[in-house]
Amino acid sequence: MAEKYAHLLKLGMGRYPAVDVDVQLTSLIDICKHYYNNQEAIAFITGSKVQSEETADELNAIYIANLSEDANYLAILFVRGDPDRSMPGFVNLKTRKVTTIHSDDPDAVRGASCHLVISKKAIVTGNDHGRHRAVLEQTAGISRTLVRDFVGKLLAKYAEENPEKFVATKKQKKKGLKAEEIVYRPTVRFHPQQNGSLKNDLEEGKIGGFKLIRGRTEFQGEADEPQIQKMDVQLHARIVPTGNLNGVRSLVDHIQQAMTEINFSDLKLELVDEAGEPISGTGTIDIKQFDDTDMRYCKKLLIKTIAEEDVPEVYETLFEPIIDFARKAISADKHWK
Repeated sequence: MAEKYAHLLKLGMGRYPAVDVDVQLTSLIDICKHYYNNQEAIAFITGSKVQSEETADELNAIYIANLSEDANYLAILFVRGDPDRSMPGFVNLKTRKVTTIHSDDPDAVRGASCHLVISKKAIVTGNDHGRHRAVLEQTAGISRTLVRDFVGKLLAKYAEENPEKFVATKKQKKKGLKAEEIVYRPTVRFHPQQNGSLKNDLEEGKIGGFKLIRGRTEFQGEADEPQIQKMDVQLHARIVPTGNLNGVRSLVDHIQQAMTEINFSDLKLELVDEAGEPISGTGTIDIKQFDDTDMRYCKKLLIKTIAEEDVPEVYETLFEPIIDFARKAISADKHWK
């Protein structure tokens, strides 16, 4: 039995620098298909960030493994090779024997994958006008930021290789200035579909912990010699899923009191998910706002359609049950209110 989650996002296209042109989703689709079809849709990674080929670790990379398109959706499968990932294994509870999975391929590296499904239909109202609903499978080691930066790198690379396709009039700050034609590059952003119920997510066990962060500014301004500008102390705590929000609040208060001897001026709260990764969109929250149930951060859904499936850590091709789940999530308006 597998329990996997997906993030709800709104994908927005843009351009840099600012020019008088609207970049459409078709640019992203065409560019991803171009590099995928030419087997060039790959980028190397250092740490958790996309890097240039000059600093490449050939065993640490992300690439587009599979891509499909129909009249309404674009589906992309991202695969990451990650040498720092733990070796998968099985345990026999009767004999208490552990079997670790190894590969005889000397070039093989441990990996993971995630699906991204994007609606081709643009949102036509509100602050999200022009953006596209999207669902990204949550996978450890393949963050939303990593996927965004990888796709953004492909967009920038294509613009650099084909500058004649990306020429537009530069936006002028003052009227009367002469129009100037410049080369731009398309950009992409992932805007989280916000979830407003901290209380519900805590009680349902969707939040795995928090970080208490104290900070004090030691020095501000210029200096003739090295100075400490800021000092931070962080404490990480994991939360066992609970149905009692007051219990979580008491835990936060207890840890806060235990740290009173560290006399820093600030105390912030940063939420993390079940895997211990920061929940994007919250940044740091003032501890006094902890009871505010209208905090906003990225909404996640349980992918129920694969609950009874034997789900691998890494796919080679698009997995239809996840694609079907994503399409239904995108078309269900209740998730996007």
